[in-house]
Amino acid sequence: MESQQIYKSINHSKSLEECLNNLTKQKIVLKELERELQFYTTLLYKPIFKSRVMNLYETLARFKYDLGHLEENRLKLLSKISHHINDLTDKIKYKDIVLDAILIDTLNDLESEIYNYFDSVSSLKLKLFEYIF
Repeated sequence: MESQQIYKSINHSKSLEECLNNLTKQKIVLKELERELQFYTTLLYKPIFKSRVMNLYETLARFKYDLGHLEENRLKLLSKISHHINDLTDKIKYKDIVLDAILIDTLNDLESEIYNYFDSVSSLKLKLFEYIF
């Protein structure tokens, strides 16, 4: 049984610029992930699988469903990240450089959500590769 990894944030010791930089990096990575997810989706719709494999249809349908769910979550995360980037940019712009507890908690929650999302992507990719090979 795999152990559950828990994300631990260190936002309380970061500046606004560091938080903004980290979110911007995550936004770029999520945007780049779009092509990879599209590739996996295209791969699942190609007739490359052996038809005599047990539960082929159910397995492929599950992968397609999971990929669709990942894409939906990717878009939601991009939206949340963009919102927080705008908030942080405004704080920097108006010289409101204090990271209050509410903002730190919000950033921690978002980073945890991003961490869990990438964990889900990695898990699905591993299952897909194990199935194909």
